[in-house]
Amino acid sequence: MYSLLAACKARKISLVKPALVAAVAIALTAFAPAALHASPLTYNLTLTPGAGSTIGGTGTFTIDGAPAATGNTTYSLALGNLNDLSFTLAGQTFTLAGDTDAFVVFQNGSLYDITFAQELGTGTNDRYALHTTGVYAFYYNNEQSGSYGTFTASQVPPTSPVPEPASLLLLTTGLFGGAGMLYRRMAPQRAS
Repeated sequence: MYSLLAACKARKISLVKPALVAAVAIALTAFAPAALHASPLTYNLTLTPGAGSTIGGTGTFTIDGAPAATGNTTYSLALGNLNDLSFTLAGQTFTLAGDTDAFVVFQNGSLYDITFAQELGTGTNDRYALHTTGVYAFYYNNEQSGSYGTFTASQVPPTSPVPEPASLLLLTTGLFGGAGMLYRRMAPQRAS
């Protein structure tokens, strides 16, 4: 160890800069992948009318992170992991802003329930209501008529792939290798 320090002093090489750069690179490699895995997931909904019902529709919701493979996972505004929720039926759009207490539940990794309720319109003939808890109920014609059915969800594929931690490690190793080669090339110029 003493001979290494003596050699560094003789060549006037500082160990502080390389050690600082190495510490920063290790920290970035360790912490960056964790942040990259918390990407939002979007699901498209199809509301299918049941027997005797005529009005179906579509919807979408976006959550932060994947649901657990076992047990229940709940998403809501209060928990900070439900980003968006909307339904469209009979030309009426229902949004998360209309029911801030809405929540989505996954059971064993599959959609289990969406609990949502909102009313639109204040006139006598344009009042709509949508209630969902496992199934949906859409009330129209001043809530005198209704359409009932089930909903299914399909995950929208992510638009851009998330870099793997191994790729980041490979990139960091390559950057250190390039910096080492550059340092070795410039070392003879410093000695003279």
